[in-house]
Amino acid sequence: MIRNIVVGDKTSIEYIVEKDDSPRFLAEKGIYVMSTPRMIALMESTAKKLIDEKIKDPNYTSVGYHVDVYHKAPAPLGAKLVFTAEVTKIDGRRITFRVKCMYRDIVVGEGIHERVVVSWRRFLERVEGLGR
Repeated sequence: MIRNIVVGDKTSIEYIVEKDDSPRFLAEKGIYVMSTPRMIALMESTAKKLIDEKIKDPNYTSVGYHVDVYHKAPAPLGAKLVFTAEVTKIDGRRITFRVKCMYRDIVVGEGIHERVVVSWRRFLERVEGLGR
């Protein structure tokens, strides 16, 4: 399953910044830019997309394990962003990515993201066990 993923594998997604992507405190001032949490969520989604495309097993998914990201520049309302995720390390079920968000030639954000491949069944059992 994970053997289908190799260091150097890369994927990307495009995204247009919307009003709802802005932090409330800026939107209240009429300033609409990509928030840091939203940028990170899209970086995670990009990495997950790569894993999903490679594993193709409905019994498994991946969950976020670690994020270390810098938000370097604003991305204004309507900006067409390109998010990329490239596999840099594989350690058992843990996959490390270099993630990046670009607006034209501007690095909006970049960093490291780690995901762990998990069985849906075992993950659900663990979640249910926490609710008791």
